[in-house]
Formats: sequence, structure tokens, C-alpha cells
Amino acid sequence: MRTHASRRLPALTLAAAATALAVPTRDARACGPEFPPDLLSNRGRSLLDLREGIFADEAVALVPPPSRRYDVVADGAVDPRTESLLEGAFYAAGARAFHAGDLAAAAHAFEAILALPPAARRHRSTFAAYMLGRVRDGDAAIRAYQQVRALTDAGFLDEAGLAASSLGQEARLHYRAGDTATAVRLYAEQAAHGHGDGATSLLIVVRDGIRVDHGAELAASPIGQRLLAAYLYSRRDELTDEQYADLVDRLAALPAVAGADRLAAAVYRAGDWDRAASLVARADDSAIARWVRAKLALRAGDTATAERLLASIADADPAAPDRVSGERTALALAGDRPLDAMAHAWRARATFPEDALHVAERVLTIDELIAFVDALPGDAPAHAPDDVVADDLDDDFVDVDSWWAMTTTDLRLTLARRLMRAGRYAEASPYFTPALRPTALAFATAMTRAARTGDRFVRARALYDASRIARRDGLEILGTSLGPDWAFYDAQFDPSDHGRDPIAPDPWTGAVERARIAASAPSDPHRYHYRFLASTLAEQAAELMPHQSQAFAASLCWSARHIFYRDSERVQRLYARYVDRGPAAVDMDFGQTCPEPEFDRARRFLRPPRAPAPRWPLAVIVALAGVTVVALVRRLRPLGRQVPRP
Repeated sequence: MRTHASRRLPALTLAAAATALAVPTRDARACGPEFPPDLLSNRGRSLLDLREGIFADEAVALVPPPSRRYDVVADGAVDPRTESLLEGAFYAAGARAFHAGDLAAAAHAFEAILALPPAARRHRSTFAAYMLGRVRDGDAAIRAYQQVRALTDAGFLDEAGLAASSLGQEARLHYRAGDTATAVRLYAEQAAHGHGDGATSLLIVVRDGIRVDHGAELAASPIGQRLLAAYLYSRRDELTDEQYADLVDRLAALPAVAGADRLAAAVYRAGDWDRAASLVARADDSAIARWVRAKLALRAGDTATAERLLASIADADPAAPDRVSGERTALALAGDRPLDAMAHAWRARATFPEDALHVAERVLTIDELIAFVDALPGDAPAHAPDDVVADDLDDDFVDVDSWWAMTTTDLRLTLARRLMRAGRYAEASPYFTPALRPTALAFATAMTRAARTGDRFVRARALYDASRIARRDGLEILGTSLGPDWAFYDAQFDPSDHGRDPIAPDPWTGAVERARIAASAPSDPHRYHYRFLASTLAEQAAELMPHQSQAFAASLCWSARHIFYRDSERVQRLYARYVDRGPAAVDMDFGQTCPEPEFDRARRFLRPPRAPAPRWPLAVIVALAGVTVVALVRRLRPLGRQVPRP
């Protein structure tokens, strides 16, 4: 039976792995109604608070990144057809002896592999060295694990990812021997190579160190100090107030503390601004240190310094946390710079899609949004969110292919629907997906016909047609990406019910943003506003009809039906109008079962035109007036002669 060494947790973690995995690192957001985070709904908190660190990310950053990254393989195996006959035979013999408990025979077989010429052991050399580490003890085992990495560096194949695993195995031996600093360094190197066991083991080490001697041994070495600071920054809630205060005091009292930037971040999060300022002044110029300085500047009212520091973080690291760009979005809006805000929000769209949509839908003008969208490349999805990265310490965390991932298509649809709501139908069409263009065109055609015709019956039919399209397909062609319709979530959820409102009054909202928000508001503030638009259009169609016609009653019925379960008061008003002014003999359940309006038949209720009054020629009228005047003069002359003279 042929076997191979498999990756496994260091022995240190086996007894405590369940405890480590049971402690959540942060909230999981796998599906609604858990929504992606946003910054604009509470800008004061977003700008002044510092996010909590993520321990897995901190573990990766404890040591510099390796110049060559070892492969991390889940279940690597050697294809028997590729290995040499001798290395395959020796490895099979060693594996059988190992499983039988004959460690001496196993070691002999694995040593035989390493004695072969290099060309005859390209596949099994790393396996043999790794297994020698498992069958030996103490320094001999340490040397064997070191040999695994040396062989990998020399070009021998590492098809099972054993070089990265050997770091953890060697670290375990050092930790058991009491060399905590070396163990922490090796676990940190393993984490830096991307091996999840490294972060898990570091979490166990720091917890164990705090439990045993309040972190004194870890605080004695720079690598241990960085580990403690990272733990305080990312796992503060696991500690009591006394434990937290003791660790901070211990580290802050050191003449030179490694990880001062993380420690400053931890005390800033705890609300100790003065100590945070003191510690960050002692820290290296890292991204976290700049972030803390930016927060302190904002608390002091110095937004210019804060913006400069945040920009320096983003400029120095293209993979800087989306949170940095999100905070720059809020500052740009507060400073009345909407175009800058859109650029920052788009960069952070993977983590904060609602913020990008808010700026696009409510802050930019339509023409500004057109220019921004037209300048975008392709339709590639945003990168995986910074705080939605698979966390090796939490197997249940959300998949990186998040359901809220925002693409260029989402932004193009936001623009298309804004153009439709503004009546700029021809401009909207190119931004819709091919599947939606026919529907958008049908609505645009109906609305255009209603606006241009001089025949009120044709106009009524067009308005009614538009109302039916708006009710059936309004979310897709007219709905708002955020509130009130929430088309970004297919209208299935309303985050504002959970206190999320990116346009709520806020001291950080600039005058330009407030004015633009008012100007870009949809025609109706209700949720599913397109239903109310459909109701209004049907009501307008009814008002064009003779009140005694079936078309008047049916159109009012459809107007009520479109919002029957959304606005009972409006339904009652529409019904009262029908009862007061409409015909009685219409077979329908008002607002529920409505017949199709008979617009053409409604024409019969128009009164026939009256014959026009005769138009007399002007000359005849003048002649008749002259004859009348002459006759009156002749009758008055005799009377004038009978008047006696004085």
C-alpha cells in the first residue's frame, strides 16, 4: 500500500483547534438580510472610528513577505507514472514501516531515497525529508524539516506543499522546547506563505501566553511583541478589561516596542486618544500608523491632513483596504467634490457597493455619470472585498464570490434607469442589457406617443400601456438601485428597515450633495415607486375619458390595482371618484379584477358637433346698418319741426 504524508495541523493545535475555530473573527454576511457594510449611512462613526483588525491578516504581516512563496496544497500526491522506480519503491516501503510502527525501518527507507542520485529522486525527496522529521526527535527532526525547504529551494518537486507544512512542524518542536520566539517566527513565516495553520497556531500561542504568564514571555522578543499588538488590535473582545490594560501597560512601558502601530490602533479603538498619539509617534511609518494619524487629525478637525494621509495609504499600496477609499469618499462628499467621491467609491465598490451606488444615483448629475461610465473599461467584476476574504480561522465565513459583488453592468443599469426616469429614453437604451432593451423601448414608445398625439383617446391608450409596463417591469427599467426600490437587491430587501439610510441628514454631508440629492429624487418617495408611477399614469388615462365611459372606470380600477396593497388611502380616493363620477354598469371588482379599458368605444360619448352660426359678409352688415340709421333720422325730423321757438 502506497501512501504519503498529508498536511495536518501542528500537534499543538490538535487539542485546541475546536476552541480556536469556535470563536468568530467578525460577522459573516452570507446572504440577506445581512447586507454588505456601508460607510455613508453613519459618516461620523465611519470617519472617526478605526476598524478592528483581522487576526488572519495580521498573522500574515508579522514577518516580511517571502521572496519565494511555497505552494500550499490541500491533498497533493505523486503520480506513480512520473516517479522513478527506486524512489517509488523506497517510499512505499518506508510508508508501510511507518504505519506499522517500525520507525527505524521507516527512517532507513526514507534515507535511502535521499541517497539516490538527484535525477532519480526528484519527486520523493521532499516527502522523504518530511517523513524523517516525523520519525525523529529533537534537533534531528528540526534538521529534517529544514531539509525539506532546502530541497524545495534547490529545485526538487514539492507536490504536496510540504515545505510550507514543515515550517509549522518545526515551529511546534521549538515551542515544546521552550523557544517561543523561534516558534512564533516560524509560524509567522508559515502564515506569510499562505498556509492557514500558521495563523491558527499563532492564535493558540498568544492565547496560551496570556493565560500562563500574562504575555511576559512573548513581550520579551520583538516578534512576540508584534504578535501581542496584533492580537490586541484584532481580538480585544476576548480579553477582560484587566487583561487588556495589563498587556497595553506592559508593551507601552518598553523602551522600543515592536508593533507600536498595531498597539496604537488598539488603544485608539479603546478611546484612549492621548496614548494612541504617543504610541503612533513611536511607530514605524506603516499604513496602520498613517491611518491612526488620519483618525486623530479628523478628531482635531484637520480634514486636510487626514485626506493627505489616507491618500498616501492608497497611493503607496494598490491593494490598500477598501475602507481607506471608502473614507476618502465620505471626505470628498463633505468637501463638495462629487467627482472625486465617485472615483473613490468605485475603487471601494467590492466592499461598499451601496456607497458607490449612492454617489452614482443621487449625487452625480446624469451627464457626469454618463462621462464616468463611458470611461470605464469592460465589465469585469470588482475584486474580492477586503473584509470578505476567506478567513482560515473561521471555516463558516462567507465565500469570496459574494452575492453583492458589484460590476460595471450594475453601474450601467443604474445610469440607464436614471435616464429613463428623466425621460431621456433614447440615451438610456445603450446602457441596458440586450434583454431589457425591448421592454425599455416599449415604455419609451408609449410615453412618447402620449406626449406627441393630439388625440386624447390615443393619448389615454398610450398612458395606459405605459402604466402596465411600469407596473410589470418597472423595477428593471425604472427602479432605483438603492432606496426606495432597492433594485440592487432585486427589491427583495430594504436595508433602510435596519437603520441604513445613506442620505440621512449628517454633519458630514456637504451642501452640494444635499442639493443634488434633492434634485435626483424619484418621482415618488414610496418603496416600489414605479408602482405609484404606474398608478398615476393609469389615473391620467382615466381623466382623459368621458366619465360615463367604461374606459374611465376600468382605468381607475387599474390605477387602484397597481398600488392596492401599498396605499389604501389612495385606493379609497380612486374608488370614491369612480362611485361619484363613473358609470354604474361595469363588471369589475374595483382594484382587484379590472377589465381592459375600451378606449375606442369611449368616443361615442362625445356630443356631435353643432352647426356653425352663419357668417354674414361684411358689406351686407354695413349696408343694413346704414339703412337703419337713415330710417331713424327721417322719423325724428317731423318731431323737430313741432318744437316752438323761444
